[in-house]
Amino acid sequence: MRRSGLLVHVTMVVALVGSAAAAASAGDDPAIAQGKTLYGEYCTSCHGADGKGISGKGSDLTTIAKSNGGKFPFYDVMLQISGRRPTGQNQDTSLPGSSTRPHGDGKMPSWGEIFAKQEGTTALDLQLQTTGKIMLITEYLQSIQQK
Repeated sequence: MRRSGLLVHVTMVVALVGSAAAAASAGDDPAIAQGKTLYGEYCTSCHGADGKGISGKGSDLTTIAKSNGGKFPFYDVMLQISGRRPTGQNQDTSLPGSSTRPHGDGKMPSWGEIFAKQEGTTALDLQLQTTGKIMLITEYLQSIQQK
């Protein structure tokens, strides 16, 4: 019962982000704007304000789609940001997961853990707010991909 409630809440967050993306162009999409703000707060010190990376600190995030055959791997990027692995046999069933790991070369923080410590009063609130932040950052990253 509890798991299905979480699935409903996560589905609602996905639907809200998706409908905002469909309703607006990239220039005025509120999800992308919020993601850009979060990116500026948490990511620019290593990946730069333009997402092209800072030598010795962070990789170029504008070429993720290009490195994946032109397709932006939204879910995989979310997992990378959160520092988590899927917990179920089907990776699409558990977001963000429970097994944490550092990103890249181990210098990038596991943002899922950091966001979880900042947010929420209940376990469900904590998971939803953490996942929401990660989704918004991922929306922004998808919007800055090189064509």
